Amino acid sequence: MNKRKQFIILAAAIALVATGCSKTTPTASTATAPVASPTPNVTKVPAKDGAAAFLHTIVSLKGQLDQKKVNTPQKIASSLVGQWASFEDEVKLKYPELYVKVEKYLSPLEAGLSQDKLDYGLMGQLNDGVIGALTELSTSLNENKGAVNDATITGSEALQEATVAYNKYVQDQGNQMVTRLEELNAAVESGDLKKAQEAYVASRIPYERIEPVIERFKELDGVMDARINDFKDDKDPNFTGYHRIENILFVQKTVKDAEPFAARLLEDGKKMQQSIAATKIEATDFVTGVGELMEEAQSKKITGEEERWSGATIPVLRANVEGAQQIYMLVQAELKKKDASLDEAINKSLAAVIETMNTLSPVGPTWQDFGKLEQAKRIDLKNKLETLAEPLVKMPGTLGQ
Repeated sequence: MNKRKQFIILAAAIALVATGCSKTTPTASTATAPVASPTPNVTKVPAKDGAAAFLHTIVSLKGQLDQKKVNTPQKIASSLVGQWASFEDEVKLKYPELYVKVEKYLSPLEAGLSQDKLDYGLMGQLNDGVIGALTELSTSLNENKGAVNDATITGSEALQEATVAYNKYVQDQGNQMVTRLEELNAAVESGDLKKAQEAYVASRIPYERIEPVIERFKELDGVMDARINDFKDDKDPNFTGYHRIENILFVQKTVKDAEPFAARLLEDGKKMQQSIAATKIEATDFVTGVGELMEEAQSKKITGEEERWSGATIPVLRANVEGAQQIYMLVQAELKKKDASLDEAINKSLAAVIETMNTLSPVGPTWQDFGKLEQAKRIDLKNKLETLAEPLVKMPGTLGQ
């Protein structure tokens, strides 16, 4: 986990425990932290069992934090990632609001444990937050209450119409993705570095617009959008996809070496296009996925880790928000009937986020390098994304009423 990512996540943590809310203030400093651990390969367990076991782990950690004696904290941070990953997918789908509550405290706790020097007071308060969120989750799972009502969502005539329209939207974005990847491949073959860099960012946009449902195509996504953190280094032969090309174009600043990877990415993009055409995405998939994506955007993508070499964080975030906006527009009429105030909150938050992003980096073939933005501006954008995530994650429960 790099220093900038640590800064933003821990700045959020400090604001969280200091003010009792989730908005971030631009005041924090951190020590240099190690590179993020690779995404764990874990055995999945039922959410009920996983939540109970994870709660036991977190309560045990509380004792160590209270005594200000945590052995191998970085190893503990890695184990927390793995244990949560063993059941979080089920929580995302059935209890999206509680998923966000856990993430709100767990992500900065993991970041803090990865520091060279621990802030025991801060870590203790974050750990207490995780205990509270996991206790609420375990209670809901044990009592079988509060889960998203999938039957109501899929049975709604209005949402059935939205589902048809959204499937067409995803198919259109899949087609655009292939077109942009063909342009990237041609730009790489032309030998023009600037043209290839611009084509790389352009090819990311349609892909990122459908990220609320990208887990339906998990196998291809794992190849096309894999981060370097999951590999030995940037020369690892298994490291392919978008971010291998990003590294070659923006770090090595060469075009020739990108040719085989651009060709492979185009092939994989065509496979995803075919998979999209053969897949029916259900309403529950996209109304739950959109809130989770915005939570990820404000807690992880905002650190700049995804586009760490190109600096194109804002174009990618804008594409995520555009995809979220499309989902919201398709379900807005039904949402407004059930909760007009929630509809208003989403509408206002969307407008604020879009305006801020367009100010920081106007729409076009070029972009503002995210790493060169002032820290205060990055944190302001994080706060606006969080304000959007909060009502979006409530949407599945409201539509399922």
